[in-house]
Amino acid sequence: MGTKKTNKNLKISYGSTMALTLLLALSGQAQTAKPEILKTIDAGQKPSGDLKIKSSKVPTYEIHKNSKTIPLLKIGTEPTFEASVSPVPNFEPLHLKFEKINPQPQVALVNFDKKKQDVAKVGPAISLASGQTLSQIPDVKALKEVSEPELKETNPDPKDITTFKPQQYKILEGLIYLDAIKNDSMAMAQFAELLDDKEFSLEANYLYGVAASHLGLPSEFRSSLLKAAKQSKDKDLQVWATETLVQNMGLLTVADIKEIDPLVQKLELDTTKDDTYHLFRAKYYLEAGQLAQVEESLQWISEKSPHYNESLLISGLSSYRQAQLDEAIKDLSSVLKKTDKTLPMRTIAAITLARIYFQKSMYKEAYTTYLEVEKTHPLWLQAMVEQAWTQIMIQDYEGAAGNMFSLHTDFFKNAFNPESYVVRTVGYLNLCQFGDSMQALSSLGRKYAPYYTRLEKFHSTGKKSSKEYYDIVRTWLKNTDLKEVEGVPRSFIVELARHPSFVAQQKLINNYEDEITAFSDVTLKLVQREKDLLKKQTEPNQELNKIRLALLEPKAPVEKLKADEALLHKKLLSYKYQYGQVNKARNTVKDVREKSYARIDKEKSIVREKAADAIKSRYSKLVVDLKQILDQNEVLQYEVYAGAGEHIRYQASGGDVPNRDTASNAPARDKDKSVKWNFKGEIWEDEIGHFRSSLKNVCAEDNQQHASNK
Repeated sequence: MGTKKTNKNLKISYGSTMALTLLLALSGQAQTAKPEILKTIDAGQKPSGDLKIKSSKVPTYEIHKNSKTIPLLKIGTEPTFEASVSPVPNFEPLHLKFEKINPQPQVALVNFDKKKQDVAKVGPAISLASGQTLSQIPDVKALKEVSEPELKETNPDPKDITTFKPQQYKILEGLIYLDAIKNDSMAMAQFAELLDDKEFSLEANYLYGVAASHLGLPSEFRSSLLKAAKQSKDKDLQVWATETLVQNMGLLTVADIKEIDPLVQKLELDTTKDDTYHLFRAKYYLEAGQLAQVEESLQWISEKSPHYNESLLISGLSSYRQAQLDEAIKDLSSVLKKTDKTLPMRTIAAITLARIYFQKSMYKEAYTTYLEVEKTHPLWLQAMVEQAWTQIMIQDYEGAAGNMFSLHTDFFKNAFNPESYVVRTVGYLNLCQFGDSMQALSSLGRKYAPYYTRLEKFHSTGKKSSKEYYDIVRTWLKNTDLKEVEGVPRSFIVELARHPSFVAQQKLINNYEDEITAFSDVTLKLVQREKDLLKKQTEPNQELNKIRLALLEPKAPVEKLKADEALLHKKLLSYKYQYGQVNKARNTVKDVREKSYARIDKEKSIVREKAADAIKSRYSKLVVDLKQILDQNEVLQYEVYAGAGEHIRYQASGGDVPNRDTASNAPARDKDKSVKWNFKGEIWEDEIGHFRSSLKNVCAEDNQQHASNK
């Protein structure tokens, strides 16, 4: 779009107008002409309606690929303007002043001689990051905006500082000995000084009991912590004391559950992880016959617990008492498989399981289970007799008679076992060996009839207290070479002393005796500590004497000697302070020990009464059982005579019976490890329970059936 000249006015297109305006604005010079005025000469033509106008007023048209013809575009024309002044301004000349530039001296280049200078070569640039390493950079989330805290105006309210009481300093000192220095004797002595303090006695009892547990004083531990748990009004102290008792249940006895369990229930303590506590709790309630509590405790003892096998035994005994025989068999069988033979609980499991089998008429299973009873256990003789009865029930009369005969050798001459003669007699009777039956009955009467007379005499002479029965056992235990005590035979006393009812109580008495010894050891340790501290004071005193002599010399290093002297004085003062503390602790422990001995004697007398009651009850039962066995002697004699008469009549009528075996005196082994018995000599311990009589069954067929029915 061009321009046209006229006589006076210049016509400028719309496209040139903006350039002219910019030129006039940049001139910055005053012009003589009047301000620029633009007039529209031609308004131009609008484009056709088919075109679209952009916001920049540029027309556009969409051409599609499918279009076959190119349209004729009418884009219109631009408007034309005219200016009333000359577009060329008059500029005034510019007068510029330039100042002279002072040239700076050129810095001379430094030339290096490569031969003389060792210039290191620069290697290629090291790439510290790549696209892969950058991609491994973790995204860091933006932190949350933190609002400025609202600060309140300071309002100091000074209060009086509460200082420690002397008792609190004493407790703090004891805690330092207990936790930091690990000196339990000194710690116990510190806490013992506050046992009678009105304000701090219960707290001191708690800490005193903890120190006592470390020194092997279980009854001191129990009595002190029970006092704190029961009498304290501070719930926190009650919880601490009860939790400590629960966590250290291994130091206590099953009987202590009677006092601890109510505290646990009252304070609602979580004992799910204390398996020793639940084991003791199950034992206690099993003895009390409260089987629901037994099951409740056993559920917290897992298979990973070291007490799991014992919990199975308790579960089996509990099921047995509830007549759940199948469950009892399952649990007790597991105990036999998982438990070492030397453990006493395995024998309890074996004899209980065997009795269950016998009750269910599973006599063969009962027989093999009785063999699992450990020979060193006090119940082994009783298990042997019961095993022989199972052999009678399965008609193994030779085995029953042979095993009972082994119990009548000199090896068991001091054992009290009258029932074994009855079993042996019944075995011979079923073999129609009537002569041997009478011989066994005669041995029973000859040995145990005098026993009964002497036992009954002691038992019926006046109303004897339980203590008198206990004194019999205690006297014999002091001298086991005695053959009798007050007319009571040695074998009978042994039977009384080995029974679990007495052993359990006697074990508690022994524990009290051990604690008395442990208490004495605490005093001895403190005495030894006093001696050591006195000995340690000798060396600093000798060194001080040397320093005093050295100070008298004219050229002595006075300052160094004075410093050494001060250190020795501090060391000596430390030893003297420790000696005073230990001496005070020993006297404190001495006073506490006397009170503890009085308490132990009182508790021991209670346990001794229980042991005496157990001895008296056991004594009475054994006497009654012996009376019944001796009474059966007459019945068995009648059976023997009646059987012998029938046997003789059968033979007299022409009946044929097997010949009596006349085996030699030497034992002969069978394939099943059994030994036929008809000799006088030694027996082997590992063969007991596998002997068989060499006497054969000589009964007629009818008599055998008759004997079996009996």
